[in-house]
Amino acid sequence: MPTFPDQPLYQKIKEDILRQIKDGQLLPGDKIPTEYQLMEKYSVSRITVSKALSELKSEGIITRFPHKGTFVTKSVLLPPLVRDAPIPSSHTAMPASMTEIACILPSITDSFSLSMVNGVQSVFPEDTYICHIFQSHNPTVENYLLQRCLELNISGIVLFPQDQPFFSNQLLAMQLQNYPLVLLDRYLPRLNTNYVIADNKAAGELCLCHLHKLGHQRIAFVTSTDRNTFSVKYRIEGIQETALSLNLPDYAVQLVEFLDKHKKFSYYQDLFLNLITQNRVTAFITAESSTCTYLYDLLTSLDVKVPGDVSLMSFDKPVCSSRNPDFFTHISQSEYLMGREAGTLLKNRIELYDINTYHRVITPTLHVHESTGSVCL
Repeated sequence: MPTFPDQPLYQKIKEDILRQIKDGQLLPGDKIPTEYQLMEKYSVSRITVSKALSELKSEGIITRFPHKGTFVTKSVLLPPLVRDAPIPSSHTAMPASMTEIACILPSITDSFSLSMVNGVQSVFPEDTYICHIFQSHNPTVENYLLQRCLELNISGIVLFPQDQPFFSNQLLAMQLQNYPLVLLDRYLPRLNTNYVIADNKAAGELCLCHLHKLGHQRIAFVTSTDRNTFSVKYRIEGIQETALSLNLPDYAVQLVEFLDKHKKFSYYQDLFLNLITQNRVTAFITAESSTCTYLYDLLTSLDVKVPGDVSLMSFDKPVCSSRNPDFFTHISQSEYLMGREAGTLLKNRIELYDINTYHRVITPTLHVHESTGSVCL
């Protein structure tokens, strides 16, 4: 009997019940297992079981009675089973129903996020999957999107979660229901689910080691967010721990946070001029690629040359209209690979019923270009 690896979980449950009716294991009027029993048997969420039963009910196969249970309809005409059908050829028309998944990210306005989305989508064939892409913007919207995905019977979600100290009740409920979920780029402590992240501490170590080899002793780390943001926190830890191992003094690494890239350069000129002339900073590391391009233009407005006067490097590859694409030294987090890994974990969960929990940590790489150089004495 042929099997179909692309068959969603709810479809498998539905087919199994139809098979039992066809084979006489369940007769007209017989009570079928409860939702909880089916959840236990298939290791799936209640949402998945409900979708299977709802389709059977709409097709007239079963009847559901409140407070009594679900029963096989007394006069039932069974549809053909998917697993009884011949294996479709390449010329067969597209299936009537497609598996729907969702990819939720805080925003999709930069090349980093777009590359991750492309990585996720690369795993799922367009003829059998529909991938819905959403921007969450804030924790409230994220929670709403998660609820809507469940209400719409979305089969699985890749989630780039909002950075917040506690995970939502919705995420906890999804874990308890064993819902197919993969976290991307950050994990949530105490939420035991699949995730794919970059090794941010190793990335911080790569940054400092590179600049230290060039002779830089005083470095500023610049971010547009809070230093306790998930990825930024671990990047800083990697930098500070490496500075300690290299016997650099405490003041060797200075932090600038909440840099507002929408403000005019004049707002920050005194701050960065003071870092360079008074604090003797000779190199800057930016936590975001957009922060890097803003800082480069800000330094240019101060007539500070990169890398002649200071070195500048970034996490992720910056795109700057005034420089060639390979000007900036940067850390690559292999965001496309991260997305592809997350998509693969979700696809295996949906198709292979793999309920194990996997944690993937992607090793970053250093790309050295023109924006960093030896200290000018």
